[in-house]
Amino acid sequence: MEEMDLAGLTWSEETVTEISLPAGLPYVKPVVFNRPQESAVGADWLWWWLDLSSGVCFGMLVQAKRVKGGAGKWTVDVSHGGGVQRESLMAVADLFEVPAVYCVYMGGPSLREGMGCTHGGVVPCQGCTRMAITLMPALSLPLSRTKLQLFDLTVAEGVPLEDLGDTARPAGVVKDVNFRQLAEGSELRAFLTEEQRGPSEIAKQIFRSVSIRRANQKSAAVAERLQIVGEQVFLDLPGDRGHFGVPYFPHVLRGLRMNPPNYVRDLLAGMSVPSEVSEAVAGVVLIAM
Repeated sequence: MEEMDLAGLTWSEETVTEISLPAGLPYVKPVVFNRPQESAVGADWLWWWLDLSSGVCFGMLVQAKRVKGGAGKWTVDVSHGGGVQRESLMAVADLFEVPAVYCVYMGGPSLREGMGCTHGGVVPCQGCTRMAITLMPALSLPLSRTKLQLFDLTVAEGVPLEDLGDTARPAGVVKDVNFRQLAEGSELRAFLTEEQRGPSEIAKQIFRSVSIRRANQKSAAVAERLQIVGEQVFLDLPGDRGHFGVPYFPHVLRGLRMNPPNYVRDLLAGMSVPSEVSEAVAGVVLIAM
């Protein structure tokens, strides 16, 4: 992205993705399907972070977005098709029972020239460089915000992709607004306060981003509980919706499971997947941890 910007050339999300995926081999295994129209699909990739020894995994439905603009007016736009694309993203995430996440291509230092360092250092610090590809939960980027505001939210609350696999940058303790309502000694309370590893840490990083957004909303926490049925790790979760429109605990943590879905096992074994998977997303990315 930086090389293209310095040369005065444009780059696309698809090109960046195609370059980035092989860089993860052999730990990252991309499986590309025949690409349908993105407006009909609503998502680019279904990502699964896998602990092959325990079976624990975390999935997310990922839609690529790129930053546009410059000179203090950088934007992130999630309103494609009048919001239809975002609605489709959320619907497909519900279908696969994983959280919806935007993968925002932020470009290099030249694209963000003049923004300054948001990490308290000198541009370009390591944090600024790692921001080049940033993950942002879809719940945190609502249509009600302006494109300028969505960029600022992504900078402040997004998770650099490189940080997800970096044990030196853990999520730490997550003091969610619903924390006091969690039972002492519960698995969920331990998840938020204790060190996690592998897919559980990935889930915690994504949840932490949503939790930060929730903390900046004015509505009070609610005590309602939701009982989840399935292979998810957590089956009893707070039903607080905040301003998200859906309960955010279940939305994010439904992606954390005890065992991979059958189609993921088939892909690991080199088998084909059902049409309902291949027709719903452009591809699947498997990350062995």
